[in-house]
Amino acid sequence: MKLLKKVTKLSKDKRYLLTCSFGPDSMALFYYLLNNGYQFEVVHVNYHILEQADDDEKGVRDFCNKYNIKLHVLETYMPENVNEEIWAREVRYDYFVKVAKENNIKDILVAHNLGDDIETYLLQKDRGGVFFHYGLEKKSEREGINIIRPLLKIPKDELENYCKLNKIPYSIDPSNFDSKFKRNKIRKDLKEVSDEQIKLILREKKEKNLQNSSIIKKFNKLGLPKYIDTTKKLFKEMSLVEFQLILIYLLKKHQVFTSLSEGRCKNLLEVIKFKSGNYKEKIDSNSFLYLDYGVISIHKKGKEYEYTLDSPSSKNINFLINAGAKNFELLKDEFPITIKPCKDSKTYQFKGVTLKVNREFISWKMPQYVREIWPGIFNKKGELIYVPRYQKKVKKNGLLKFKIKQLLC
Repeated sequence: MKLLKKVTKLSKDKRYLLTCSFGPDSMALFYYLLNNGYQFEVVHVNYHILEQADDDEKGVRDFCNKYNIKLHVLETYMPENVNEEIWAREVRYDYFVKVAKENNIKDILVAHNLGDDIETYLLQKDRGGVFFHYGLEKKSEREGINIIRPLLKIPKDELENYCKLNKIPYSIDPSNFDSKFKRNKIRKDLKEVSDEQIKLILREKKEKNLQNSSIIKKFNKLGLPKYIDTTKKLFKEMSLVEFQLILIYLLKKHQVFTSLSEGRCKNLLEVIKFKSGNYKEKIDSNSFLYLDYGVISIHKKGKEYEYTLDSPSSKNINFLINAGAKNFELLKDEFPITIKPCKDSKTYQFKGVTLKVNREFISWKMPQYVREIWPGIFNKKGELIYVPRYQKKVKKNGLLKFKIKQLLC
């Protein structure tokens, strides 16, 4: 049996989820795990795009059955008018994470090789963008699950030879030769590059990543990785390239996987410098960038909610009416009451005074992303009768004890 060298060290005390396409890379890693006593399950995605898709699924299934390895399969179909690469990547990683969580697995193994790492770096350079990390990361995170790439130091031809010598079945994806994909052109050009040139490319990538790490470390005082405080002098001395880098870093830490062009970052800098008040910008279908009181933060879309309580003794997973509250008498004739976001309401009465909802939010210095989900109490007529006071650390407020964190994605 031919040995596979330069594999990143893994733990035999852990259970892994191996992503397997039936290509030579993932099948080589499959066989390596088997022959080295690792605990793992396998996950496969059948997109039904290629003619061989069902055969690939069968190949993975047969190999799992042969060695009594648990297999998880997602069968899906690509919708119209989407970017094939982006759609497929999001579908598979969402599924990988879902399977890992459902099976209490903390580490996902992806079989990217040395060539994939170099191709990714050259693609990034070709696009001209600034990236948090150049090339592929040996270890990253998605929704609390580790994504590990243990084959990044191994060339693809070595993995193919490993499969051939050990009689491991695999297939080649014909789309790898489709010239419409920029990556395939880079892959083809790399075949003509000498080993010495490859070493220079890898050295250049390493130097860029070290430079990026030093920039991130320099600006940690601005609140990274949770937010960016633009009021600090350190921020005002930041270049556009540095701003683009830390913004991408912020997105990544909040599990938002999208790129930001230099032009978009430049526009945002202009907003920060010249726009008074707060600001909101959509990043993707589910994520938003907020500028609140000089602080940039990333948040997912707030959850929709509405709870109805029929009597003072009603209870709810997020809300509990406090019978001992000083102002409880305000509610006794108002049931059934409803608890839902109060952002669309203009005013409410409190102790004989008419209060403006938006004005209260401003006086409390409430961030915009919180305003969008902040709860109010509505009576049986649908009138807003109470809004709990906002505090950064939510405590029991008057009539209502609630867990605001459960309302934020």
